[in-house]
Amino acid sequence: MKPKKVAFFLSQFPTLTETFILNQITFLIRQGIEVHVFSLYKGDFEKLHSQFLEYDLENKVTYIAEIPKNLLQRIQDTFSFLRKEWSQKLFVALAHCLNPFEFGLSGLKLSYFLYYSRMHFIKDFDLIHVHFGNMGVFFSKFYSKKLLGSVPFLVSFHGYDLVPNQTEINRRRYRRMFISSKLFTVNSFYTRTLLEKVDSSIVQRIRLLPESLDTSLFDNSQYSGTINQGNIFRLVYVGRLVGWKGADRAIDIIEKLVKDYDLKNIELTIIGKGPLQMDLEKMVTEKGLKNQVKLIGGQDQSTIKSILGLSDLFFYTGRKELKTERSENQGLVLMEAQAMGLPVVAFDVGGIKEGIIDGETGILVDSEDIEAFSKTVFSLLLDKPNRLSMGIAASEYVKKSFEQTVFCNQLLEIYREFL
Repeated sequence: MKPKKVAFFLSQFPTLTETFILNQITFLIRQGIEVHVFSLYKGDFEKLHSQFLEYDLENKVTYIAEIPKNLLQRIQDTFSFLRKEWSQKLFVALAHCLNPFEFGLSGLKLSYFLYYSRMHFIKDFDLIHVHFGNMGVFFSKFYSKKLLGSVPFLVSFHGYDLVPNQTEINRRRYRRMFISSKLFTVNSFYTRTLLEKVDSSIVQRIRLLPESLDTSLFDNSQYSGTINQGNIFRLVYVGRLVGWKGADRAIDIIEKLVKDYDLKNIELTIIGKGPLQMDLEKMVTEKGLKNQVKLIGGQDQSTIKSILGLSDLFFYTGRKELKTERSENQGLVLMEAQAMGLPVVAFDVGGIKEGIIDGETGILVDSEDIEAFSKTVFSLLLDKPNRLSMGIAASEYVKKSFEQTVFCNQLLEIYREFL
């Protein structure tokens, strides 16, 4: 049975980095399904995807954690809600939400009851799609007490919710959610392996659902003939500026290309924001690479596409973080780059290999071999026919294997299985 009303339960909305969620929402709307987003917090409204505006999503979202800071105002809001929606069930919900053993001091301060007041109508939907394990934990606190009806919900895992060195912690953290949730989706076989390590008993309830993209939005034909103007090789890196994403290694590789390979006519654009921004800027200055490396912060999808369209090669320089053992689970941006006809050179970590055909659409390099990575980039830049043929193969591969329509239809099948 096809659902008529689907609720998405998120931590933050909208965000520039979670286009896969936006893709799912807009696909369902196009299928005639009513979608509403329940988000804890407001996301970044400074730069918005065109789809957010096109589908008027600002009027399809409720922000759960938008509650007064003043306790007196919280009390007033609580009584106002009780008067408006009076029923015996509300007083039961209030008693549960005040329980300090369940919700801590925040419960006594009415925080959780006011959260409940903003999302209580979620019970009117056919199913609830929760993204990320931590939000599944939050939702399960209410669901397990039957405060939100009995609407089935599924949880999608994406990566940061399954950090490898937190397996035992997650086993305890997700226990109630594993009982309450009907199904789970993962974005790669690598993510599936991590989830199965947390609880092998849920294996039969896990479904593979890779992040996908609308390939029609990644048309590189308008950039044909404009690449490599001025005889400059343009490289691009896209990702959050955090340690395991490896933007620092991209800068190290550029340094090698400039100093060891005497390849000075290169330019690396680093797109993304994060806590390492200032450190990376300092690194660029100290290495004397201001003419070769540009950090331009976070950008909307249209800007990223235009930069990809004018580039020669895409970098993925992530690593497995020593302390947490965390690495990339899928990497949707690699698919976006390939859709734009860019070959990829990537370190072989996490689930990266699941999105590249090694030797055909890109080249995988041992995760610790910066020298081999630099040599591979140098060879590809100087071998234009090979680079262009790889780019064509990359575009065809993504259109065939990661087209949004295919996986969104798969999502619909998962929903039907639910219902």
